[in-house]
Amino acid sequence: MKKRVYFTVSSIIQIIIAIYIIITANAIVQNEIEAFKEIYEVMPIDMIKDMLQTIENNGVKSLILCSCICILINIGVIITAIRNNILKNKGLLITGSIICLVFGGSQLVEILAIVNIIVLLCLKRKNPEDFPVKKELPKLERIGITKKEVFIGLALVLVYFSQFIWGNYLIESTILRWLITIVFYLSVLVLSIIFWNKSIKRDLKAFRDNFRTYIKFILPRFGLMYIAYFVVTIFTIIITKNIGSANQQHLESLPSWYVIPLAIIYAPIVEETIFRGLIHKIIKNDTIFIIVSAICFGLLHTISSELTIINVIFKALPYSVLGGFLAYIYKETENITTSMFCHAGINLVASILTLL
Repeated sequence: MKKRVYFTVSSIIQIIIAIYIIITANAIVQNEIEAFKEIYEVMPIDMIKDMLQTIENNGVKSLILCSCICILINIGVIITAIRNNILKNKGLLITGSIICLVFGGSQLVEILAIVNIIVLLCLKRKNPEDFPVKKELPKLERIGITKKEVFIGLALVLVYFSQFIWGNYLIESTILRWLITIVFYLSVLVLSIIFWNKSIKRDLKAFRDNFRTYIKFILPRFGLMYIAYFVVTIFTIIITKNIGSANQQHLESLPSWYVIPLAIIYAPIVEETIFRGLIHKIIKNDTIFIIVSAICFGLLHTISSELTIINVIFKALPYSVLGGFLAYIYKETENITTSMFCHAGINLVASILTLL
């Protein structure tokens, strides 16, 4: 009874704070801008200017979005508390608290989120009804690589990475540029689908039939992944003294109707095929596979866009966290659809934040 009351009250307080932040978002952003202007002598001027521009352009919308996320999560916590399913959904509640800690936008919300995490970690499951009914992930056979797939995979890699060469030498004609670009994307997409021809039906069917099982496996790990991602991102900002990567800035400069389909459809299929599927088929050791996949995925997003070797390495780290997470998901499930689904989810969140 006590824990039900505690989590209900804690969630109501966080909802009230989130509503207050939404109402006073403009004033909060202006206060943040004034606070940054007072630390010109402490931090590099370029870094301060980047932060100010980001806050001015996206501050209000980001606060509103983050507050709405916290409201939805806390409504879910209240429903869970009322149904007395706190212990049964302990992992999901910890993930929700981690998200509120990151997106809370208020010191009180952050403190409550930390306390909630500690309380949840201290709660022990004792009775049979306290334990979630776990359904094991379907055991899918690891399919080896055939000679045909070697050739298709090699062709896929060569065509995919050719964009970093011919992309700088496209002719001036706008129509021909778009035609070449569309042909390139379609070619890579088709090669990816052909590469998975042997197991794509199996993977899609398993994902569809066991969707809830996969989601329950993925969601608790998403929170930990984002914590690691934000910690590493802050570290890279301190080291490189600028916000965001050149790759991210380039994507933000492109029209959303062009970037979003690439981010949530093309990239999950193609990049998972290359950086998870192909590498996993070649490298048998799971630990080495995750490390290699993470490093390659990270460098892909920086090596052709950053100007210095320091930026290439350190700006790749946040992407490597995402790549390592996706490789881990694929390793655990042996189902490429799960990592594609996670990749699409990550890019969808990033796209929404960019649009704001």
